Amino acid sequence: MKILLVTEFFPTGKDLRFSGGVEARTFFLAKHLAKRHRVYVICSRQKGSSKVERMYGFVVYRVGPVTRYTSGAPRLSDVINRIRSIKSAISFGQQLKVDVVDGGNFLDHFVAKQISLANKKPVIFWYPDVFLGKWISTSGFVGGILGSALERINLHRSADRFIAISKNTANKLARTSVPKNRVKVIPCGIDDDEFETAVTKFQTPKIICVSRLVNYKNLKTLIYAFAHLTTQIKELRLIIIGSGPELKNLKNLAYALNVGNKVRFLSNLPREKLITLLKSSHIFSLPSLVEGFGISTIEAAAAGLPYVNSDIPTIREITRNGRGGFLVNPDEPLAFSKKFHELLTNKKLYQDKSNEAKELSKNYSWEKIAVETEKVYKNLI
Repeated sequence: MKILLVTEFFPTGKDLRFSGGVEARTFFLAKHLAKRHRVYVICSRQKGSSKVERMYGFVVYRVGPVTRYTSGAPRLSDVINRIRSIKSAISFGQQLKVDVVDGGNFLDHFVAKQISLANKKPVIFWYPDVFLGKWISTSGFVGGILGSALERINLHRSADRFIAISKNTANKLARTSVPKNRVKVIPCGIDDDEFETAVTKFQTPKIICVSRLVNYKNLKTLIYAFAHLTTQIKELRLIIIGSGPELKNLKNLAYALNVGNKVRFLSNLPREKLITLLKSSHIFSLPSLVEGFGISTIEAAAAGLPYVNSDIPTIREITRNGRGGFLVNPDEPLAFSKKFHELLTNKKLYQDKSNEAKELSKNYSWEKIAVETEKVYKNLI
């Protein structure tokens, strides 16, 4: 097959600096499908990136103007550049002779649909989450209005198949009147090879979080919990990896709680460095209020880290009701602090949860996910 994957952003070179789950899914899917098929990726251009790049057996085409990655409210210039990128992606994609087109987010769905209509080929919308009703709170007024309108347009025009990242997302799609027979649930995964290298743990306990720094990720709960626990475990440290509009507020909160010098904020890390930090740390935590899947939780589990996460439907689903960690109320920092303390002071509990986490991660393999996605494509063709 000749497969076209459309994504707004995509890593360049060998560092693999992912901006989010859509990028990660597109990359690993392309990598594994390229073992058996001809795979092309269309994405926007970033500063310093080449227009054409061959990676792991597939080809990446970066089109349109240089586009800035944003995880919060976009500027007017960002909106204009995205519109120009959409036009360039549609024009370029219509020239490619492919068998199937797969779009990774709301902008990509529109692009993929236009390409499929022009070339009369089937189109798939990959759906991490349904954002109707949440756009303004997550993307600001301008971005929210545009995003909501675009998602409604895409859903109205529909796709030949929808790939939902979880059963929770599939249920949300059903509530938007997407026929159930058009939806296939295929989760995200891990590459086992990335987690095989042995890494020495930090000598002092570290809690780590990998997340976009936006309101609905609820990282203030994590900082409150961490600050409380430092009164009992003085040497405890917190690492937060991610970028977003809440960075300044989160730093200010840490300093207001007198733990500013104990919280380390990092962003845009090469993939190898990110995984090394995961494996070197002791506990993973994600107190998110909304989650499409939570790929960072499964990656942390593959690294052997027990987790303390929000007890929300999607996280319950992907962790099989908390195997490998604990699920607690996202509005209760003290509940997070209590579970952190239990894991750090009870060696047997920690080891049991670490073993459970590794077993949990074995349910999620990018190679298996590529095979399942391949079946969807073949059935359509």
